[in-house]
Amino acid sequence: MKVHRRNMIMIIIGAVFLLIGILLIYWGIPYSPFESSFDKDMKKRILEIAENKEICTHDEVERLPEAFKKHCKYIGLVGSKKNNAVNIVFHDTRFVFDSNKGTILDMEYNLWLLCDKPFRSAFCKSSMFGVPFDGIDYCSDDKVGGMKGILGKAIELFDVHNQQMYKAGLISWLAEGACVNPCILLSDFITYEEIDSTHVKAKITYNGVEGVGIFNFDEQGRLMSFESDERQVEKINGIMTPIGWKAKYDNYKDKNGILIPGSMQAIKIYPDRELVYFDSNNIEIYYYK
Repeated sequence: MKVHRRNMIMIIIGAVFLLIGILLIYWGIPYSPFESSFDKDMKKRILEIAENKEICTHDEVERLPEAFKKHCKYIGLVGSKKNNAVNIVFHDTRFVFDSNKGTILDMEYNLWLLCDKPFRSAFCKSSMFGVPFDGIDYCSDDKVGGMKGILGKAIELFDVHNQQMYKAGLISWLAEGACVNPCILLSDFITYEEIDSTHVKAKITYNGVEGVGIFNFDEQGRLMSFESDERQVEKINGIMTPIGWKAKYDNYKDKNGILIPGSMQAIKIYPDRELVYFDSNNIEIYYYK
């Protein structure tokens, strides 16, 4: 009887170690079913987009506020191809996952911006205590935006979605697209209000939803930042509260004849502090259509 019990214990222990080994191997391989599904969805969307053969013209730029005219001259926008899609891969990104607990992740953030009409989605890869963590930013045509979190390539930790997050996605599309695919500055979905020689208010309107923010330039015409009070909402003292949000751009580099920022930050602006929660200076950009 004792031998039988001992054999059963050994079998159970062996099965546990085998399961752990299988999990470690599965977690160690690059493949993720969620990432594969995301990639297929993005490729399908790209195939559905029409080829854009237009270029950015001088007359189009002349209709922009003065600060944007100077910016377009600085980056060399006139004569460049208009692209209907762009894929931005942020490598080695420092991301503050939980500001209260101080949880910081080193992640790869794979962002897609479709520009014939506003669409934004992203897939992030990281790990928590050695266990793979996948995240998906998404939006849908029924005005819902959200984020999913998946642990161990299998367990869905959360799926938070609402119309405010859809609005946040549109504002992010405006802030990110303006620097990495600046032809969207000429988009019919965006209107402008000149504040002064270095500040312009921009409003994006799409699918019945609006979002507003302010672009800030230096005297050379270089785009330095974008700030909005409408994008970010967080729970403060148990109450969902709007807070400020800022995108910062720096280290401009030539990309296909246009100057594009080589480093980007996203910042939450609380009443008493600012938190850089997304920080990357290792960026690859691919243009399509």
